Amino acid sequence: MTKWNEIRNQILASTQLDSQGERQTKESLLSLCESFKKKQRLPLNQQHDMNLDSVGYIENFRVVPSDNEEKEWTLIGDVYFHDVELDEALKGFSCSITEDMQGDSSEKEIGIYVPYPFYQNDDVLKALAATGDGIVSGAWRKKAADPGTVSLVVSFVLFVASPAYTNFWNRKISPLLNELLSNLKSGKSIEYTQVSKGHLGETYGIYFVPPRGTDSEYLTLSLIMDGIRATENHVEGDNLAKNKGVHLVKLVYSNDHSAYQLKSVEYNDGSIVNQ
Repeated sequence: MTKWNEIRNQILASTQLDSQGERQTKESLLSLCESFKKKQRLPLNQQHDMNLDSVGYIENFRVVPSDNEEKEWTLIGDVYFHDVELDEALKGFSCSITEDMQGDSSEKEIGIYVPYPFYQNDDVLKALAATGDGIVSGAWRKKAADPGTVSLVVSFVLFVASPAYTNFWNRKISPLLNELLSNLKSGKSIEYTQVSKGHLGETYGIYFVPPRGTDSEYLTLSLIMDGIRATENHVEGDNLAKNKGVHLVKLVYSNDHSAYQLKSVEYNDGSIVNQ
C-alpha cells in the first residue's frame, strides 16, 4: 500500500534574494499563485527532470508575508508525497516558470526558453528571437541551487496536415535549434513541447523528453511527428481525457524502440496516470 506523507505550509518561492542573485516581486508571486490555483493540484516532479515520475502533488497555494513588517513575501502550499525521501528526490523545493523577454509576444508562434545564466545575456536572447517571425525568447527560471542546463522549445501553432507541419519545422524549428546550439556550450539538453487540441476544446502540451546531454539529435521531424500521432491516438480513446480534459502528455525517448514512448498523462484537475 502506498504510504503518503505531507508537509503543510511549505515555502515554494519568495521575494528574498536567491542563490542566483535574483529576486521575485510580490506581484510575480501572486501571478504564479493564481496560475497554480487554476488546477486543483500541481504535480510534484523530481529535480526539474521530466524523465522522472511525479512523486505527489501540491495544493492550497497562497502568498503570505514572511516577516512582521511585510517587506518580504512567500508563496506556500501543502505538499503530499509518497515512496521517496523528499529531500533526495527534489533537492529542495522550487518552482519552474517561463518568461518572455525578447520578441513580439502578441504574434508568438514559438517560444524558446533558456536556463540560468543564459537568459541574462541579451545578445543570446536577441539572436534567438531574430531567427524568424513569430519567435519569442526568454527565461526558463528554475529556482534551485542548480537550475540545470536544459532549454525548452514550445510550438504554440496547431497543425493537422503533415505537409504543413513539415514546412513549419524546416522553416522555423530547425533553424532555431541550430541557433540555440550555436549559443550554448556542448552537452546542453533541449526539450520540446508541441501543443494539441483536446476533447473539451482545451489546448494541451505534448512534451518530448530526449536523453539528457544529447543536444538536438533526438529532436528530428520524423521522431516528433510519430510522437504527436501516437499521443493524439491515445488521447482520442482516453475516457479520462474526454471527461476531465488534458493538460500535458509526457513522452520519453526509448533507446529500445528508437522512438518516443508515452510516459504519463496529466489531466486538467492535476491528476496523473503513468503508462
